[in-house]
Amino acid sequence: MNFVVDIGNSNTVIGVFKEDVLEKRWRISTDRNLTIDDISSKIHSLMSISNLAIKDISCVVISSVVPTWNHSWERFSIEFLKRNPVFLKYSTLSNITIKTPNPTEVGADRIANAAGAANQHVEGAIVVDSGTAITLDIVNPDREYIGGAIMPGIMSSMEALSTKTAKLPRFQLDKPEKAIGKTTLESLQSGVFFGFVGMIDRLVEESLKELDFSPKIISTGGLAGALSTTSKYIEFFDRDLTLKGLNVIATINRGN
Repeated sequence: MNFVVDIGNSNTVIGVFKEDVLEKRWRISTDRNLTIDDISSKIHSLMSISNLAIKDISCVVISSVVPTWNHSWERFSIEFLKRNPVFLKYSTLSNITIKTPNPTEVGADRIANAAGAANQHVEGAIVVDSGTAITLDIVNPDREYIGGAIMPGIMSSMEALSTKTAKLPRFQLDKPEKAIGKTTLESLQSGVFFGFVGMIDRLVEESLKELDFSPKIISTGGLAGALSTTSKYIEFFDRDLTLKGLNVIATINRGN
């Protein structure tokens, strides 16, 4: 089995795959203060409940955008899972080629998304990942990652509104029934929800003008599900695309 970890700025998602089947998926907070023992205790409990054995783990691949937490996860993998982890980077063996001027700049999560999309869509794909930041990543039919875009994430924007303004409250994002809000809360929800859908659609629209192929357009990430139902361009939502990409890469690197 492959044990894959996607360490994001807000949350860390862990997946255990048996071949191409995601057997278990866990989501924990990205707490930079957790020690190796803390991580081991959490994962031990989750694996025990799920009846998963450490001896069945054959490969560990980690995608991280939080370098300060990498050492703890490396030690956890070595000491608890008994496997030297592969930290995903531009030079890691994968099913894609990074065709950008400076491949070292491409985040591990974006590489994983491109690998997952390329494995499922031979016609190429645009991946919209809605996390702490919203990223748009493009892989062409030749399995080449050719770039994308980055913009502020929904939650970070909502946090900025509530902390930087005196009268705007914290609020939960729900899909509004109407664009014209009658209250402050309705106005905030409308502005954030429809505003971000509009930004994503415009980015996709401008990107499509520059492509000579017709990609599938996929969304993934914590808040992407709701946005996908309103977007003009997003064709479907794949919650586990990043984990699937990491599993593809783990299978390629198994035994290396």
